Amino acid sequence: MRKIILIIFFLILFLPGLARAAANPVELYFFEGQGCPHCARMKSYLEGLKVDYPNLTVKDFEVYFDKENQDLFQKMTAAYNSNSNGVPMIFIGNEVIVGESYEKLKNAVEKCSTEEVCESPGSKVQGMGDIDVNAPAPGGNEAAGWITIGVIAVFGAMFIYFIIKKKK
Repeated sequence: MRKIILIIFFLILFLPGLARAAANPVELYFFEGQGCPHCARMKSYLEGLKVDYPNLTVKDFEVYFDKENQDLFQKMTAAYNSNSNGVPMIFIGNEVIVGESYEKLKNAVEKCSTEEVCESPGSKVQGMGDIDVNAPAPGGNEAAGWITIGVIAVFGAMFIYFIIKKKK
């Protein structure tokens, strides 16, 4: 009986993490400039967010020295009706986040992960060139697959335990 209670306890303990891992796929476009200290801090913050939200895909575009990325940046700001041309700038769902707005960014990722499915920012821009806006985000369903395997393994172990216990 203790084993069953222990298994149930661990399932309850880890369910919030499993729910986050099975969240909607979220894609954001991050525009930065090489040498920009604000951009470097935001990039570091995004790395931490990717750990907290495995469903998050970050597409990074350097605009100071890359002409194609500059053109894409102008198209994105036009598509989102954004007046700012400064970096760092992030496009996620229907939102534009300018500067180091960490709380606003985290709220947007959480919202797209749990409340609504947010379309890729690239889908708002025509003529994206090499960027395939219809391609699925890498690893988008991988977490859900591992969660399913884990749940099946736990229930299988519980089923076997009850069969053995019943035979005794």
